Amino acid sequence: MTPLHQDDIKNDGAARPRPKLTLDIRTLTFNLLLFALVFAVGMYFVQRSQPGVRGLRWWAAANAVGGIGFMLLSLRGLIPDFISIVVANCMLLTALFCFHEGIARFRRMPNRMPWLGSLLVTILALLLFRYTYILPSIATRIVVMALLTAIPAVMAARLLALDVSPRLRSSYWFTASAFIQFAVVSLARAAYTLLVPPADLMSAGPTHALYFLSIFFLLVVATFGSVWMTTVHLGMELEHQARTDPLTGAMNRLALTESIMRDLSRARRNERPLSLLMFDLDHFKHLNDRFGHQRGDAALVAVAAATRQELRLSDMLARYGGEEFVVILPDTDKANARDTAERLRKRVESLNIDRGDGSVLTASFGVAAFPVDGNDLDSLIARADTALYAAKEAGRNQVMAADTPA
Repeated sequence: MTPLHQDDIKNDGAARPRPKLTLDIRTLTFNLLLFALVFAVGMYFVQRSQPGVRGLRWWAAANAVGGIGFMLLSLRGLIPDFISIVVANCMLLTALFCFHEGIARFRRMPNRMPWLGSLLVTILALLLFRYTYILPSIATRIVVMALLTAIPAVMAARLLALDVSPRLRSSYWFTASAFIQFAVVSLARAAYTLLVPPADLMSAGPTHALYFLSIFFLLVVATFGSVWMTTVHLGMELEHQARTDPLTGAMNRLALTESIMRDLSRARRNERPLSLLMFDLDHFKHLNDRFGHQRGDAALVAVAAATRQELRLSDMLARYGGEEFVVILPDTDKANARDTAERLRKRVESLNIDRGDGSVLTASFGVAAFPVDGNDLDSLIARADTALYAAKEAGRNQVMAADTPA
């Protein structure tokens, strides 16, 4: 037998029933207001500190608009019904579409239906007005609100769940889970309301209180998820910057070393060829001296872009230093690598970049291949560099392959 607390014993010795735990919707909406506004301010300052990350202002707006909507909702009976019902619920739906827009901008995806949010908010306003003043029905209002809010929640979850890279998947799917659970609870709320119509929203019972708890869960998880996604995104961006030449967008020497070591290991394991091209822009100093370094930088960018267009997805381009570049060609023997180098040479010449001495910018190429010319990065670079020097000595604007050692 469970012992009774002293306070549970009346003077006559009879057990007094404990009070039941209840969820007051007005209190829940007021707490949601506080959390939403705190999250809105936090997201705003995160956006200010990271201006390159898109969409965070929309997430802040979603929290702010939703928070004000919760405040108006909690004042039901104290302010006009039009504000506490029509305006408040329209603001909550608007907040969900702000979340959706923020996700689309964060992922740099076009919002293919920018009109949908305005259309559904307008429809909601008309229906709420009808079932508040013309045909009053709290149950119908709840069902309409639940069904319409489920739409942007599903749309937001879809944006977060599809076509996500493995590095981002955990943070994206975690955030999507909040929108999915909200959509499920909204639909369940609509079904329950049809079965058990409430007489008043503020005393609608635990099922409807659960709906507001799901909104709280959505705010917490979505806001935390947005910070998580931003952190992962910034980490990947820093990693990309550490491995990329800022001018041309090609790999830098650090990334080149890591990539070719990985490709060489794969080539050894699978007994496959691998080739390396090294090319240098001929008389590039003339262009810089004649037109200035800005024009020279533009030429480097153009050459890098043209080179990438001629390469396969598996090939890699790196800026080795100054006007010198390296190309890694996996699964490519020396003969095919030489053909690729010749195609790149013609492409550079076809850019018709004025060099400032009466001629156009050209490039000289050296070719080396694994395993015939070397078994590691240093030996391949050395052999390709020797071939490149031979191409320059022979008159430039041509391709030379390393001589296979005896």
